[in-house]
Amino acid sequence: MGAIMTGVLSSLAGYLYLRFSNTTVNNSGDLTYVLVTMAFVLGLQMLFTVGTVIESGVATTFVALAEDPAALARTKPELFERIRATYPAVVQGVNY
Repeated sequence: MGAIMTGVLSSLAGYLYLRFSNTTVNNSGDLTYVLVTMAFVLGLQMLFTVGTVIESGVATTFVALAEDPAALARTKPELFERIRATYPAVVQGVNY
């Protein structure tokens, strides 16, 4: 939903730029649909890229927790305590 909203906002910004600026690219208005569609796709792709980076970080944290939960307890005790308080079955048997 965030990516679609970013695409809509990008296309709106592109449309407003074309409407209120004196550009020689789109004097006749024939390219408005194409340029607004391109702005939508670019906005969509930008947020998909950022989302992929965040998703990879979350997946890495959970894989590291599954492989060696004691390492997380040593390096980031605050995060480990929050995970232990929320999901106690995940960290059963970890002596830290």
